[in-house]
Amino acid sequence: MPATKSAEPDQVLAVNVARRWTDVENDRADEADVVLANWSPWVGRSTTVQHFDPDRIAVIIACRRGRTVAVYDVHPDDNGRRWHWTGEEPRRRVHFHGAPSSRYAAHLAAPAPTWKAGEGTPVKILSLDDLLQGDPPAPDSQAPRHAVVGQAVVTLNGTNNLTVSVPADYSVTVTTRAPHDRSS
Repeated sequence: MPATKSAEPDQVLAVNVARRWTDVENDRADEADVVLANWSPWVGRSTTVQHFDPDRIAVIIACRRGRTVAVYDVHPDDNGRRWHWTGEEPRRRVHFHGAPSSRYAAHLAAPAPTWKAGEGTPVKILSLDDLLQGDPPAPDSQAPRHAVVGQAVVTLNGTNNLTVSVPADYSVTVTTRAPHDRSS
């Protein structure tokens, strides 16, 4: 059965660039190539079951050591393609077309999804809703701070405004403390 295509891309591809980022730092590779190119959509060693649908990817965040080092919007190239296959069958990989994101630039240097030692895939899928949008902070205001816990994103804007974005199957419990108890 063919997969139904979403009208608009609605997912974020978080990619672990820990192994390749030193090439960017040492001018041996272009940042865009490291972030956008050669990602396997396949689950494990499968060549038929996909971990993600390239057509649904709107944004790619590059993660290294628990921090977001780059954020790219995926957009069509001159031929109208948002991505293309690279490599040989059956283990082809995806090369996305895109540019650094101004829309989600606030996520640079923010905490990113982390990979556990031995975790088999260098990619994670998040909902586009997890990348919280907002107007950039005024120059004299405190910049928003982000934390990612699993697939939940917690953002602190200002001093008393906390936003939690979670996938639909999560539940959230909120408790308050007495104003004088800020230690825990």
